[in-house]
Amino acid sequence: MNLMEAITKRRSIRNYAPTLIPREILDEILEAARLAPSGGNGQNCCYGVVTDEHMKRKLAQAAGGQMWIAEAPVVIAFCANIEYNTANLPEDDFSLAVNRLRYGREMLDYLSGCKDKRGLGIMWANACPLIPGTHITLAATNHGLDTCWIGYLDVAKAGEILSLPSNMACFYLMPLGYAAVEPKKKSTRKPVEEVVFYDKWEAR
Repeated sequence: MNLMEAITKRRSIRNYAPTLIPREILDEILEAARLAPSGGNGQNCCYGVVTDEHMKRKLAQAAGGQMWIAEAPVVIAFCANIEYNTANLPEDDFSLAVNRLRYGREMLDYLSGCKDKRGLGIMWANACPLIPGTHITLAATNHGLDTCWIGYLDVAKAGEILSLPSNMACFYLMPLGYAAVEPKKKSTRKPVEEVVFYDKWEAR
C-alpha cells in the first residue's frame, strides 16, 4: 500500500474485534510515531501502550464513558511534557520570538501572567501529539489496522490512571485494532476548490 492509498483508506472506527496485534507490527507503528517531526526537535511526546483490560475501561470512562474504546486490543495514550512556559524564557529565546510572531506580544504577555501554570502548559503542549498521531494512523492503515482519534478526554483523570508524573499530561487516546464490522463509506469531503487557493485568497 502506498501513502495515498493509506490516506484514502483510513477510517475512524468505533467497533473493534478482539484480535491481537502482532508485536512486530505494533513496534513498527510506534516507530512511525517516534520518527515524527516536533517543534524545535523537542521530542517531548511519549506514548502509553495500554493493553490491560481494567485500565482500558477506566480510560474509556475518562473519555466521556465511550466504553467502545476498551474493545480495542490496544489503546494508545498520547502524552507530552507540559513544562514549557513563555514566562520562564529569556528575551532572546527563539521560541519566544516565534510565538510572538504567531500570537502577538500582547497575547503572550497575557498568557505569561496566567496563574494556572499547569493549565497553561497543557494548552501549549496540546498540539504536540498531532503529527505523531497522524503517523500512527497511517502506519496502522498500512497494516490493515484501524484507529480513531479521541479528544473528548478528562486530561487530569487520564493522567491519574496512567500514573503520569506532574510534568506530563495525556492529551488524546487512540484505540488501535481490527474493525469488527465492514467500515462505512468515508464521509464526504469538500471539493479541492473549496479548500485550496493559489497565491492570494481572491484566486479561489
